[in-house]
Amino acid sequence: MKKTTTINLAGMVYHIEEDAFQILKDYLTDIKRVFSTQEGVEEMVADIESRIAELFQERLNKNKEVVTYTDVEEVISIMGSPNQFDEDYDEAEYEENKSETQFNQKAESKRLYRDTDEGMLAGVSAGLGHYLNIDPVLIRVLWIVLVLVGGSGVLVYIIAWIAIPEAKTTAQKLQMKGQPANLDNIKAFADSVKEEAKTGFKRASNSVKFTIEKGNGAITTVLRMISRLIGFVLIIGGIVSIIALVLVFITKSNFVFVNGIPVFTDVKTGVGLVFEDATLAVWSIFFVALIPIMFLIMLGEMLTLSGKKKSRAFILTLLVIWFAAIVTISVLGAKTGFDFKERYTSVERQIVQVDSLDLQVNLFEDDLKISNEMEYSFNNYLSIDEEEIKMGYARIEVLSTPDSIFYYTVERRSQGGTLKSAKINSEDVRYAIAQDGNVLNIPTRYSFPKSSKFRGQKVTVKIFVPQGKQIVLNGNLENYPLKVYTRTHFSDDFIEQSSTWKAADLGMEFKGFLE
Repeated sequence: MKKTTTINLAGMVYHIEEDAFQILKDYLTDIKRVFSTQEGVEEMVADIESRIAELFQERLNKNKEVVTYTDVEEVISIMGSPNQFDEDYDEAEYEENKSETQFNQKAESKRLYRDTDEGMLAGVSAGLGHYLNIDPVLIRVLWIVLVLVGGSGVLVYIIAWIAIPEAKTTAQKLQMKGQPANLDNIKAFADSVKEEAKTGFKRASNSVKFTIEKGNGAITTVLRMISRLIGFVLIIGGIVSIIALVLVFITKSNFVFVNGIPVFTDVKTGVGLVFEDATLAVWSIFFVALIPIMFLIMLGEMLTLSGKKKSRAFILTLLVIWFAAIVTISVLGAKTGFDFKERYTSVERQIVQVDSLDLQVNLFEDDLKISNEMEYSFNNYLSIDEEEIKMGYARIEVLSTPDSIFYYTVERRSQGGTLKSAKINSEDVRYAIAQDGNVLNIPTRYSFPKSSKFRGQKVTVKIFVPQGKQIVLNGNLENYPLKVYTRTHFSDDFIEQSSTWKAADLGMEFKGFLE
């Protein structure tokens, strides 16, 4: 049975045997004595204590909660004796102890950390380069590829930034490079920092003792040439992209694509068709698109200018703005999505008085009557003016009915956050069919006020033909969203020119084309 005491080492509490504690105390006292003239001794001792605490932690588990005399001896053997740095220390004894220490040390395996000293942004690539023993340039090129093939590189980099710890202490920086975190290496690292502070070298980690030499062979030279070429392409492409992006957002006469067809309008108006707060949505979309391009330009500069770094504060500011823009557009999108929660359909029924057996139907796209002579693509889905949004195309259906009269219905459908707002949006849809004797003049497009926003507005016209009577569909309607409910298979070829249809008990029958 042995007495134990409690100590606080590097912010961690340990239970340790009293004789072990005395050895550890003497050991740390010797370290402070020998290194008392060393610049930055407090930081060095803190690193040593942190490493000792880590070694103690490796030797403890749920079945062993006390640091023993043997544990302390093993740790001291791994760390090495501070007396080797004492001017009065015997060199032969040092070599003997050094050999014994090296024999007792376990091979130090590399640990994955972010190297912010050699890193360009967060040190992820530099840390992976140390861990995999490859040039960080290769990893940076991989990030570029991941960004270009879909933008996943940004997300993966951010995840790695969060998940991989930064190498802050001297021991962690040594472990990152596979160097034993013992007194010899910790002191040498501190000496290199002191020396480079005097000479103005770039980083302490570039000292001979701790730098993994980068290959200067043909492969590395070629890779660096390729990385500079990629960097140049990124800079030029990024600058062109920013100019194009700014022009798109500031130009008043612009266009967006709807179903693959260009619709001429400015970006704010186009965005305002959907979002309630168009200004906020436009700025959010602008920054979401702009900042990744800026990062690509900065990456191109780093690759081209051999690792010239940007201010971390500037980079973090861009990231904060980017995330804020993404959150804003997500909130606006979610809010807009709620405006599609409810659906309302209004139905208007109108009887058609016909003097003869046939009902003629003409379709008008705006003021232009659809005729047989021209082929229409019917791709003018959207147009916008100062006060109105015009949509296309109203769906037309032709059905037979056992009733004795012609009639048609107009269904106006819309969505909204509540049933009431959906009903109001539906009532705002403007669409009117005109009758001229035996002729129905039907517009192909419908409209609604810009203030209603786009909320899924649609119009469907259903024409009911009494059994035994006929309807004539004038014009080439092959590409129009028109459906004739027939007894047999319906083909668009049947409406590639003016055609006659007769209503029967099981559907419409194709009677032929008009000359």
